[in-house]
Amino acid sequence: MGGKVSTLVVLTTLTVLFISTAAAHVPRTASENESLEHAKIIDDPIKSWAIYADLREGDVANYYQMEMEEGERLYVSILLPQNEGFVPDLAIMGPGIDQNDTTPDFIEKPEDVGVEIIKGELDERVYEPFTPGSYYHPASYDQEIDKDGTYHVAVYNEEETGGKYGLAVGYRETWGPIEWIRLPIDVIQIRLWEGQPIWLIFAPMISVLGTGFVWTAWRKNKNKKIPKNLNEWGLLISSLLYIGSGAMMLMQTIIAASTSSPGIAVIVTLIFVLIPLIVGYKLWERSSDFKDAKREDKIKIVIFGLVGLLIWAGLIVGPLIAMISGILPMERS
Repeated sequence: MGGKVSTLVVLTTLTVLFISTAAAHVPRTASENESLEHAKIIDDPIKSWAIYADLREGDVANYYQMEMEEGERLYVSILLPQNEGFVPDLAIMGPGIDQNDTTPDFIEKPEDVGVEIIKGELDERVYEPFTPGSYYHPASYDQEIDKDGTYHVAVYNEEETGGKYGLAVGYRETWGPIEWIRLPIDVIQIRLWEGQPIWLIFAPMISVLGTGFVWTAWRKNKNKKIPKNLNEWGLLISSLLYIGSGAMMLMQTIIAASTSSPGIAVIVTLIFVLIPLIVGYKLWERSSDFKDAKREDKIKIVIFGLVGLLIWAGLIVGPLIAMISGILPMERS
């Protein structure tokens, strides 16, 4: 039965990874880019990025710069975490852009380029399954470039109000190994950017850890099985981190779904919630019965650690502890 569960977890993880790499943005932040001279450089504007920023009040704009070639597709879209009267606009500037509206005086414009203005308009919130979150998308631009050159994007608000916004850039979903593994840390930064208090972000994890250790202490008082060596304590801690990260994602799913209409997309998020819970439970089972583990049992623990890294379980720390517990020589009780 355990082998079937392990196989199911691995296959499900690979399936979800295949789906998610086709619909997720690599997160980044931007600041101090209030002039063309200090525009944030987008090195690979074809790659899918989500840049989280804050537009200051007043006659200011945030600028982004990218090099485009003829035939490439320029895609940018604004996302908003809240509806607080702040609805920014987009200005797309470049050699292949046709002027379609009057550019505000405070917008810096390169010489000999066209400017296309996209006015921001609020619509319904859209559920994002991988963070998870829900956002408004008031303005976007998606066109094929017909001239090589330097293109700029300006995010601004003529009403001179400021606020938090994200800028999605690019459409090719590619992730480097470090970008993928560090996503749990990036997501915490996104939550803080959204305005969530840090205690709320970590409340599910703290609750799981507290409950797990209290339960272990109770079992010790009742002379029941508890971890007896370093390997088993490692498995216990990693199991709680896996379960806690699943609980954190579940809470964020509830928050996001309560402000949007997630539809079938929520199933993908729930899979990312379920797998850490299943793997965490399997690690918990072995945390008091790993003294006589066979070679294949240790390999399975290492695989569970790798699965955790791939699905962002355990805040990176949990999978590393699990792999170390499976690799290290067995400690005596």
